[in-house]
Amino acid sequence: MKVVIVGAAGFVGKYLTRELEAAGHSVVTADLPEVNLQNAPQVETLIEGAKPDAIVNLAAISSVGASWKCPADTISVNVNGTLNLLEAIRKHAPHATTLLIGSAEEYAIPEGNKALKETDPLEASNPYGISKIAQENFAQLYRKKYGMKIVCTRSFNHTGVGQTTTFALPSFVKQVAAIDKSGKPGKILVGNLSAWRDFSDVEDVVHVYRMLLENENEFDTYNVGSGIANRIEDLLKDVILKFTPVEIEIVVDPEKVRPVETPYLCADNTRVKKYWKGTDIRTTLKKMYDHFRAEA
Repeated sequence: MKVVIVGAAGFVGKYLTRELEAAGHSVVTADLPEVNLQNAPQVETLIEGAKPDAIVNLAAISSVGASWKCPADTISVNVNGTLNLLEAIRKHAPHATTLLIGSAEEYAIPEGNKALKETDPLEASNPYGISKIAQENFAQLYRKKYGMKIVCTRSFNHTGVGQTTTFALPSFVKQVAAIDKSGKPGKILVGNLSAWRDFSDVEDVVHVYRMLLENENEFDTYNVGSGIANRIEDLLKDVILKFTPVEIEIVVDPEKVRPVETPYLCADNTRVKKYWKGTDIRTTLKKMYDHFRAEA
């Protein structure tokens, strides 16, 4: 299978490229500046030239925090960019399978601590989530109008070596590794620690993406997550801080606190359970710590 990955140079893109190539697939990578999803002619040239069997769109403003800072850019990249891609696929690869990556941030804030099902209501509480709901709506439109094969994920939090420190867990791990290397007591800057999130290993996530590309899918939309929620504070205090004997003070940085925070997000991963590898998030965090410690 020939797969175009848009945003292949990003965190998830690098892992997905490896996952697909290891399974014998041919990967065409597309990244800025050569391919900008907001530039429709560039996108058309890519799809027309590649003639792919499958396309994965990983190019997005993918952080809730960033989406609050630049909501218009978020819509431009995540919605208009996806539309340019769908148009190019419609014209030049209409029989290809397209995998569009969405987010748990699309869901309405759940009542109580319940795992979210794909059938639960959508009502995003930030610009990023709104952009991903719009993406899904266009996917549904193109399925119905043009008969295109489009699969959408609602991916929950995932992390691993190489994720940027604009995200909470790599930020914590990198700060702790640096303090440990110094050997002196230090302070770690954090945002809101009370939220519960379904964190999984990026390698588990890209494995599911490959399975969704390789198999005929019963559904249009799939939650991709572990089905296990952890409180961010617990992961910091009970896992990450335990990697070092050095004394560390936790300091809340107002810059890192979001305007609106969903208290609890956990996936009902029934639809992808058969594909789920189930790496323990503590194992992932230790790998990240060892990586940061080696380069600190």
